[in-house]
Amino acid sequence: MTEQDEGRRGELLVKLLDYSAAHGLSETSLRPLAAAVGSSPRMLLYFFGSKEGLVREVHRYARDVQLRLLADTLADCRDRAEALRALWRWLSDPAHHDVTRFFFESYARSLRGGAWEGFAEASVREWLPPLQRALGGSGTDATLVLAALRGLVLDLLATGDVERADAAFEALLATM
Repeated sequence: MTEQDEGRRGELLVKLLDYSAAHGLSETSLRPLAAAVGSSPRMLLYFFGSKEGLVREVHRYARDVQLRLLADTLADCRDRAEALRALWRWLSDPAHHDVTRFFFESYARSLRGGAWEGFAEASVREWLPPLQRALGGSGTDATLVLAALRGLVLDLLATGDVERADAAFEALLATM
């Protein structure tokens, strides 16, 4: 693949992630997906090999973006409470709800395998080390925090009850 091809592939990944966050990938065929991102089905197949390859690459890219955001969010935090608050602010921000919905759709689909296989396991494995460093605790602490935060975000997306989710987060923080 040429340098120009790599650049175009990178541009497509950005557009594909934006589209996926807004609309999901589960029920989308290549033709409408290609049209939505300014490409053709043939070019998507050229760059990603198959729809399954495309789905895997969008998920890999989405995890890379999440890990950069996680690192940026935690970078200047001085203690565990500040780190958890910064993370909760980012995760619960309505501006991120589309990408968070895409995350949970992908997470659930990965439990069945197929093109999504490995997404959930990789996202847990990749988030635990930075959380453990930020919390200054054990792997068990990081696991508990990750599960609790994801559960709270899922609840927030399902109900829209910001006040209750924020109160539950504060209760979690008090136990840490």
